[in-house]
Amino acid sequence: MTKKKKKILVVDDSPVMQRLTEKKLANDNFLVYAAYDGAECLVEAKSKLPDIILMDVILPDINGKEIVRKLQEDPDTAGIPIIFTTNTLSLEVDDGHQVFEVDQIKYRAFAKPLHYRKLLSAIHKEINRSIHGGELPPGN
Repeated sequence: MTKKKKKILVVDDSPVMQRLTEKKLANDNFLVYAAYDGAECLVEAKSKLPDIILMDVILPDINGKEIVRKLQEDPDTAGIPIIFTTNTLSLEVDDGHQVFEVDQIKYRAFAKPLHYRKLLSAIHKEINRSIHGGELPPGN
């Protein structure tokens, strides 16, 4: 019996980043949806109800953190785990344990270009945390 593929919404305005991320995630048995701006993200998140969202911080229409606020305000999308991906975080500081805070909720954050194995591990942990509960580890 095949396992049901987990759905991931990748929100990034870069078509190159979208293709690279989609290819890697699809190879790891994820069903990948794309959104290129905040408005599209809100529509896709509500219609697809992904298991997790990879959210770029800098988008053409609205800041990723503002989109997260809107997602959290909607009961249909409020529980979806989110991982930020960004150019605003230095690769030198990114040890795989960085977080961004939005309205006192902590979200994992990764610098671009993405270290895919670390990101994949975080994706699995966040999906499991959303299913089984729990907080981010102390110090994050």
